[in-house]
Amino acid sequence: MKQNKYFSPERFARLLRNDFLIHKKSYLFTLAGISIAAYALMYYAMITTKHVTINQYTGFIVFYMVGLGVVIGTAFPALTNQNKTSSFLLLPASTLEKYLVQFLIRIVIFIPVALLIFWICAHLAKASLIPNPEIGFDPELSISDFSFTSLFNLLYYKDIAPILLGIFSGYSLLFAGSVYFKRFAIPKTLIFFGIIVGVVALSFKVFSHFFFPVSAANSTINHLIYKISSDTENIKLYFYIIFGCPWLFFLPLAYFKLKEKEV
Repeated sequence: MKQNKYFSPERFARLLRNDFLIHKKSYLFTLAGISIAAYALMYYAMITTKHVTINQYTGFIVFYMVGLGVVIGTAFPALTNQNKTSSFLLLPASTLEKYLVQFLIRIVIFIPVALLIFWICAHLAKASLIPNPEIGFDPELSISDFSFTSLFNLLYYKDIAPILLGIFSGYSLLFAGSVYFKRFAIPKTLIFFGIIVGVVALSFKVFSHFFFPVSAANSTINHLIYKISSDTENIKLYFYIIFGCPWLFFLPLAYFKLKEKEV
């Protein structure tokens, strides 16, 4: 049937199983590595500062999420080697199935598992601390319990979805970069992203001088900022869109670039 040309559940399951069998050690070592790193970082911070609040957990998880981006940016490991690339492209599966296997493993499965590991490590690090009455240190009182709910409570409720979409867009960029670049995908992707940001910022400056020469010369853009609603400004909405929507472009880009390699 025509749909089997693009996706077959049985073929997809075999491909997924094959990927796990080939890379199971790599996946296990990755999970072990991020677990040890997360635990060590938080335990060291707790035992040295003797005081950790939910705000400080924000720094931990930002650092942790950057590390997860490195894992996502190394998707499609076979594409880094010419011989492995040929073998990968000749696998009896469609482009869509090969793409979905990596997307499922690196994003759909890996991110929730990694976040669960972070939660476990945060509680394990606190549980590892020993009270010291001599200096008045009691982990139950000095170290806050970590929870994602408490983390979200630090944010304005309307900012949560754009921030999550922004993170997803960043991961989508790294995921697409792993297909687009053969070697050193992550550095090249970040350089490419930096160039794009620079070009966009420069174009804004040029257009500001063109349309608002006096204001741009005085570096005044206050008159360009206005409220769309009682708690949302146009510039805020712009950043919501510019950071929250790129995944709609990067994910299809990764698919079509992979398909191009098979032609």
